[in-house]
Amino acid sequence: MRTGWRLLAAPLAVWLVLTCVGTGVLWWVEHSTKKAVIQRYHLRADLAAEFVTSFVDDLIARQREQAKAFLSDQVVDSRDFTRTVGGFGYPAAVLLDAGGRVLQVVPANPAVEGQRLADRYAHLRTAVREGRAAVSPMVPSAAQGVPVVAIAVPFSTRFGLRVFSGAVAVSDHSPLSAYLSSAIQLTGVKIHLVDSAGVVVAANHAHPEGVTMFAADETDLSAAMSRAGRGRYRENGEWWQYTSQPIPGTPWRLSASTTENVLYASTADSRAAGRAALITASVVGLLVVVATVRARRSRHQLGYSEQRFRKLFDNSRIGMAMADLDGRFFRVNPALCVMLGRPESDLVGVNFATLTHPEDLPGCLHLIQDCLSGRTDGFDMEKRYLHADGRSVEVIITASLLHDQAGRAQYFATQIVDVTERRMLERARRDDAAELQQHAARLENANEQMGDFMAMLSHDVRQPLTTIVSAGEMLAEDWTDMEDETRRHYLRRMTSAGHRAEQLVSEILTLAQMDSGALNARPARLDVALVARQAVAAQDSADPTNTATVTGPDRVFAYADPVHLALLLGNLLANAVKYGAPPIQIAVKHDHDRVQVKISDHGEGVPAAFIPHLFERFTRAETGVATTKSGTGLGLYLVARLAEASGATITYQPNQPRGAVFVLSLPCSPSPALPTSTKPATPIKIG
Repeated sequence: MRTGWRLLAAPLAVWLVLTCVGTGVLWWVEHSTKKAVIQRYHLRADLAAEFVTSFVDDLIARQREQAKAFLSDQVVDSRDFTRTVGGFGYPAAVLLDAGGRVLQVVPANPAVEGQRLADRYAHLRTAVREGRAAVSPMVPSAAQGVPVVAIAVPFSTRFGLRVFSGAVAVSDHSPLSAYLSSAIQLTGVKIHLVDSAGVVVAANHAHPEGVTMFAADETDLSAAMSRAGRGRYRENGEWWQYTSQPIPGTPWRLSASTTENVLYASTADSRAAGRAALITASVVGLLVVVATVRARRSRHQLGYSEQRFRKLFDNSRIGMAMADLDGRFFRVNPALCVMLGRPESDLVGVNFATLTHPEDLPGCLHLIQDCLSGRTDGFDMEKRYLHADGRSVEVIITASLLHDQAGRAQYFATQIVDVTERRMLERARRDDAAELQQHAARLENANEQMGDFMAMLSHDVRQPLTTIVSAGEMLAEDWTDMEDETRRHYLRRMTSAGHRAEQLVSEILTLAQMDSGALNARPARLDVALVARQAVAAQDSADPTNTATVTGPDRVFAYADPVHLALLLGNLLANAVKYGAPPIQIAVKHDHDRVQVKISDHGEGVPAAFIPHLFERFTRAETGVATTKSGTGLGLYLVARLAEASGATITYQPNQPRGAVFVLSLPCSPSPALPTSTKPATPIKIG
């Protein structure tokens, strides 16, 4: 008996030791598992808080971009403001100037417009005075008085600082509440967003309408949070785990709580398995214990690695995908599904090429081939994916080719950032800047032209009128005492001044026709040589002392408006007589598919410094013979515009050995951009 007991004692002692060790190990495993579950729960809550922070930061950035794009005018149109507010889904919003006064408000409330709201709301005061974005606790909205939380974003304009503040309603259906509903995927979890005054701003579950105090709604949780930021408390006979942390940059605090039964439900099976393992360990001994410890260590490491990967992959705000070496997706995250508007089932197994914009596919395939050939391990590029609704999604991708331990290529891991909205805003800003620059240039040009026009009116129009008035006064006062020749002298002066005034009015009216687009050319097939000779005859009848000669074939045909061509040649001849010197010659000749008309004189020519401005409006040379002649600086400008209207061109070149040559080039066939007609255009007259 004693020998049997001794034989039994050693195995019994070993069994007892193994049982105690197994019991201790089982308790430790369960305790560690619960601790790991709590850590994962805290990580989820921390991630939810980070997402709320990112949500607020993204909302502030988008508010600033939208405000700069649509609310930067000196006077903001109420429709632009309403559309901007509606784009964010805000039930209420205000736009303040640098003094904190209301410029626009939604919903419309005339009683609020013009008030200095920055003195009533701390977040508006911070945005106006300190020039930084501010988030409010629960406040009554300025327009309707309903409880809201507001995000005030300052932005700079050419007219000073402005503040755009949008309000999010404090209700079960607010964007924040909807956002919290998917923050932690755990049955029965209660998430609260509480402001500095203890008011529930948002929650992932239904709570009383209106202003709800957190301490009144969650008495036990509030008492526990007053003692520590995380831990456990008892409510209705159940133990709860909770965690809380502030949201940076806001007066809010996020709390999450759930029952320990729900929290540890995922470990129930593992606890049962642990107890079974303890029974097995008591039978098979130390080897089973060692195997259990080693298995537990492997599971712990694998679970931790999987947790980190899943947190990064599934909760990432950017798109992530894994594709085999043929380009087929075998794993995608929710962000990519949202980005492409397709469920996961429609993406897994699909080749990336079918989702890539055709214009971007060759470049992408080339980079992939570089990776497969071993030249690179990855690449970055901008490309476009095709959304489910057919539109293009502009993205920046970072792809890496991953290998196994033997160095064999396994699959591509890709990160995808949606930059569609950013690129649209960049293009919109560029377009707006270009349009503003064009408007500014046109306004500046109009101001310059108006200044030149006023200067011309004040000098050139006043001069002939002054001559007429002064000569008329002389005739009226001394008519009976004047000799006939003196009277004729004053009458000639008045007539000459009247002709000059008539010429000025004609030039101004022609200029007005051109600027308003009312001057239309009707090109017809003309004998250019005949028109040139008629122009010379008209010039000779006006001034027989300045005779011009025409050289060239008898019949040279081209397309031009008959009235415009006669005016062009007449004006160029008058210009040669006025500023040049005899002999004045007109040469008509064919030049391939055009007809050239050269009007040359032998005067002093155009000063070299003035040649670039020869055909500009209201410009006259400041040296040479032009300073001794009266004129408005409109003649050659109108000539150039009339030539352009008929599809012709006018250029200048120096004559040899001295003088000026103006070359009028006419098309031999009708221009498709200009209508042809057998009827002449409306007669106009230029000087």
